[in-house]
Amino acid sequence: GGKLQRCACKQAEDAAKLQKLCGLTAAERDYRLSRILSDGDTGRMVQAAADFIPAPTGILTLWGTTGNAKTVVLMSIVNECVERGMGAVYLTGFDLVGYIRDAFKEDESALARIRRFENVPVLCLDELDKIKWTEWVEEQITELIDRRYRLGLEGGYGTVIAMNKNPNELPTWIYSRLSDGRNKII
Repeated sequence: GGKLQRCACKQAEDAAKLQKLCGLTAAERDYRLSRILSDGDTGRMVQAAADFIPAPTGILTLWGTTGNAKTVVLMSIVNECVERGMGAVYLTGFDLVGYIRDAFKEDESALARIRRFENVPVLCLDELDKIKWTEWVEEQITELIDRRYRLGLEGGYGTVIAMNKNPNELPTWIYSRLSDGRNKII
């Protein structure tokens, strides 16, 4: 009993630390899908998010022009998952890369930091197309997406990615994971 209890406490502590990275304001923590005015493409995104929340598995990718509520949808997913008792984290691509890079300042491995996000039940990653894709960044994001892809296929782990560019503009290997037919692109 004691070992399992310590493990659960460690997971809860890690989830709480990652949740702090979200940086959601009080107003953003109040976002809900039901409050988004949705028609057309936004309506399709909201519906896909509503379908995703009860059993978040696989990868849902949302893309399109600015101002169509992608970020609000991601934040709403996190809020609604947390309400249901699921671990969920919202993070921008920029913040993710910064968090991984900061590992070197704290004498920690980048891989250890990536692993923390690999094991979050629901990860909402925003603005993936806004990061500078160096070879190192591509390696880190590829590791994360591949692990989340594989965990998503097993069930119980869900990833939502939002971006303005068409996902086919991402590195080929990452795009292949997002578009393999078992995942959804809206």
